[in-house]
Amino acid sequence: MPAWSGYHVKSDGRAYFRPYVPKDLRPIIGPQPMVNLGMKASKEAERLALIHYIAFESMLSKRREELAAEAARPRPIPLGEMSEESRQSFAVQLAQGFNRTQHAALKGLRPREELLSLHESLSQIAGDVLSATGTEGLAWLTEAFLLAAEIPFDKTERAFRSLVFEFASALDSDFLKPSTRRLHGREAVPPPPLPRSDTAPLGAEPSRGLSVGQLIAVYTQGKERNPNGYTRKIVRCLTLFREVVGKDLPIAQLRQLHVTDFLRTICRLPSDWANRFDEGESIVGLLAAEADEVMSPTTYKDNYRAPLKAFLRDSRRDYGDVGFPALIVDGIEYTGDREAGEDKQRALRPDELKRLFESPDFALIANDPSADAAYWLPVIALFSGARPREICQLNPQTDWGFSEGIPFLLFSQATPAGKGVRKTVKTGEERRIPMHSELLRLGLPDYLGSLKQAGADRLFPTAAIKKGNPYEALGGAFTDLLKQVGLYDNAAPPGRKVLGMYIMRKTFITFAAHQRVISYEMTGHSTETTTIQRRHYITEHEPLGEPPRILRRLQHLRRWSHEQVTEVLPGSARARRAHGAGAPSRLPVAVGSH
Repeated sequence: MPAWSGYHVKSDGRAYFRPYVPKDLRPIIGPQPMVNLGMKASKEAERLALIHYIAFESMLSKRREELAAEAARPRPIPLGEMSEESRQSFAVQLAQGFNRTQHAALKGLRPREELLSLHESLSQIAGDVLSATGTEGLAWLTEAFLLAAEIPFDKTERAFRSLVFEFASALDSDFLKPSTRRLHGREAVPPPPLPRSDTAPLGAEPSRGLSVGQLIAVYTQGKERNPNGYTRKIVRCLTLFREVVGKDLPIAQLRQLHVTDFLRTICRLPSDWANRFDEGESIVGLLAAEADEVMSPTTYKDNYRAPLKAFLRDSRRDYGDVGFPALIVDGIEYTGDREAGEDKQRALRPDELKRLFESPDFALIANDPSADAAYWLPVIALFSGARPREICQLNPQTDWGFSEGIPFLLFSQATPAGKGVRKTVKTGEERRIPMHSELLRLGLPDYLGSLKQAGADRLFPTAAIKKGNPYEALGGAFTDLLKQVGLYDNAAPPGRKVLGMYIMRKTFITFAAHQRVISYEMTGHSTETTTIQRRHYITEHEPLGEPPRILRRLQHLRRWSHEQVTEVLPGSARARRAHGAGAPSRLPVAVGSH
């Protein structure tokens, strides 16, 4: 195959050229059909495909130049953001336009009556404004000119009223006085000169080339057309970059010092800077105040340095021809005072699991028919090791079932998502895991079956969805439960904290490791044993017979579950309700460890 892309041979031996549209241009250009080269695979076919390739790449390059030119085109700034001097200049340009039009009409020997009629009308409405008699007539005319110039405005804002007054003043000095001398004094008063051709349009900033703010707007719009779980981080990072570096800075003037200073500076921002910025606080103000808690090293690396690196790389590739420089983030390390991994949690011990699930607080949850999410989420997490979001986005219509009589859960981005849910599996790889015997005993298949029959498209239909994430609103409730039972611990050293739902995943993996059970395939972790063969050649799911045998070895509460519990774990009320047996008067007692 040739080194360049696009040459394609079908199974019948016919040759085609298949255009590849870069991701950032797909929303603009759309998919492109394959070109039938009209011949069998051969060197001649390759040469013909190369001609198509060169022509297509030329078209892509031209389209990028057009987009860059469009992004660099001066845009009218909103009226409310104009300085007083800019509004005055805008008003004078309008008045001088009337002046030049009248002078041209006189040269064209237009009837005096027409010229007098316009003069008197403008004199009346401008005089009303200057004498504080009324603004209606000139306000209407001002609005019409703003619309024609495509300048955003709000008639109720102070800037609009100010412009109406400035327009009245400019009409009086730059049109009505010269007009009076022309029409009544028989003087050939010359018109004001035309604006220079290199001046910006009305209401626009002078063009200095593509700016950082314009490029970021184009880049983030492209990302938001095809959003994923990382899009929000990209937008946040580049919003901050634009604010710190300056949105009007031309891309050709962007320097490595800007990038280095930005990454070192943001380490001083408070960890909640984004929410406070959205509420109106400035980045300058946030940096000026000493933060109680700054962003963590992990947040710095994953949410800021990594997205900025991709932006700089892509921008250099796409806009290097119009001046975007080669810039790097490598080697610019975190400068805040937080420690890496300080919020890492530990697994719960058997006695702590007993304390959690036998608590009166959990008993209330287990016996409350409306608390499905508060009950099932920690239980499924404990006996599957799945990530909380992966659990919450399970679709009862497609993401579970039976194979060879064995019930399983399916974690996949390819199956339909519930309404409002944006599915994400961290590794991107689909996995199907059998349900642990405890989940069967507690009635999970019955719960899923009832949801499927009711037409539900997510595991907890009544829980709120926040920006496509069905878990985010539920996490706080479990943290509150940990606090209620006295397990929450934010004062412990890094790696020993107990903060939220992820302790269940930690507990599953820890128990698995202690009992010599390999769990990475069930939990969705990558591993060095993942080979090219597994990635590319094994395309069918492994039969489910073996994993259940492995899971039977994994007894989370070995010392106080299978051998010693005389009744089912806390939550059996829910299991019995699923089978129509009614709720017991109290939760069963799980015998303690020995």
